[in-house]
Amino acid sequence: MRKLRGISQRQLGTLIGSQSMVSRIENNQTEPNDHTLFLLCRALNISFDEYFNSVFGQRESYLEKLESVLLTSYIENDRQQLNNLTEFYFQRFSDDPNDLAIFHQLMMVKATLFHFDFKLASFDEQNKLIEYFFGVQEWQYYDLSLLEWTINMLDIKKIIPYVFEIVRRNNSKQISHRSSNLIEKIIINALEASIVQEEYKTTKCLLQMAELWRGRQINFEFKTWMLFWKGIFEKKTHLNENYNKKIGHAYKIAIYLNSEATVYLFDRFLKSLGRD
Repeated sequence: MRKLRGISQRQLGTLIGSQSMVSRIENNQTEPNDHTLFLLCRALNISFDEYFNSVFGQRESYLEKLESVLLTSYIENDRQQLNNLTEFYFQRFSDDPNDLAIFHQLMMVKATLFHFDFKLASFDEQNKLIEYFFGVQEWQYYDLSLLEWTINMLDIKKIIPYVFEIVRRNNSKQISHRSSNLIEKIIINALEASIVQEEYKTTKCLLQMAELWRGRQINFEFKTWMLFWKGIFEKKTHLNENYNKKIGHAYKIAIYLNSEATVYLFDRFLKSLGRD
């Protein structure tokens, strides 16, 4: 839309008071708050609806498309597809190493591939992602999605403060309802990462925090995963002899909800425990 109006990024930055903000928005690194959105629409001479249809909607549809491909590849154990995607995004990033959005897409793909064998990203890749999360002032859909898809290949001790901050903000309604739907997945993935990395003190804190999350009461899938992770936690720490009852109950609920994907993921994780 900016280019159609013949306005440079620098000119638009001058009009809204921050070129860096324009750059972050255009590179899918943040979403404009209400005041910035007002300034953008006034500078571009467009309505709110025109802005969302031309910019916001396109951006999120691409992100959601990538998420859908990654989820399907992970559920179907399609490593070849993920290897192909890794090569594609690696080449794009090699051509434009300053494009942070491409780096994030590459990391989302790589994390999905690494999820099969519970591998961690390289030290430099982890630092670059954590540095990005450190700079997030207002957690938007893009930021939450990036964390959801990459948390499994990050050192859970380094990333856990951000998970707690996100839940705190969501409980105080500082995160939009649409974006808050990703929080359940972040908590679920963080629990898995803490158990895989054998950081059981972190697991315990996450389970306690999950009980305080405002979205837990209306989400049966979330409750099912919490029951499963409680059972796994008790199994790994020898905390309770009845851990199999919790795991079995989680299976029954997932089957009752007709969630074949959840049952499959339960099976796959339990199978991975047998390789320990």
